[in-house]
Amino acid sequence: MSPLLFLLAGAIACFFIWWLLIETEGVYLGKRAVVWLYDLYARRYDRVKQFDDYSDQLLLAQPLLDRLRPQVDPLILDVATGAGRLPMLMARNGRFEGHVIGLDHSRKMLDVAESKLRQERFGEFISLARGDAMDLPFPDGAFDAVACLESLEFFPDAEAALAELARVLRPGGLLLTSNRIDTRWMPGRTLSRPRLAQILTACDMLSIEFEAWEEDYDKVWARKAGGTESRIASAPESNAEWRSHR
Repeated sequence: MSPLLFLLAGAIACFFIWWLLIETEGVYLGKRAVVWLYDLYARRYDRVKQFDDYSDQLLLAQPLLDRLRPQVDPLILDVATGAGRLPMLMARNGRFEGHVIGLDHSRKMLDVAESKLRQERFGEFISLARGDAMDLPFPDGAFDAVACLESLEFFPDAEAALAELARVLRPGGLLLTSNRIDTRWMPGRTLSRPRLAQILTACDMLSIEFEAWEEDYDKVWARKAGGTESRIASAPESNAEWRSHR
């Protein structure tokens, strides 16, 4: 092989590895690879993502609270919570008097979230659980709101995951998720707006709304069909109650 061809082959191989492990976060290698990569980068995750707390309060926490009015003490589940982005946002919001359970499959991401929780002393507002989004360890209708952000395209089956999110949401409860609109690098892993709306409708979700959010994502809001029945689950007495899931 000539030096030029060797360099070209090396460049193609490097690009493929970057695409497989970085750009698509291992999703084409299966669930274990995705969890392994999140474990590997857990300590650097927030630095890589560079989340802006002010922007997130304005675009995530505040709209979520606004849509939950008049309730100020909702029980919220955040699926694929990572390092606890949404739970920490809610706990930092002075209007929030409820409780958020952050669930993730990566043990080390939860370790990072727990470290932040202890540092800011938010145990009253946040609990953490290790679990699979495809088989949530909660009863039907347990939560006033369920969130799942920047994650659907990384699940083995987005449709099954959405059905689980809807299952644990009480009748009349609020769903906040996201839909990846940058589809260039993830063939076969993303959903069009009509397809996502179709899936949510099949999950008994109503008032489906797509809202421009980030460069790569829409925010998606929906309400579960039904009345305004009280939640059937309450916030855990302490974070230790959920550590048994880890």
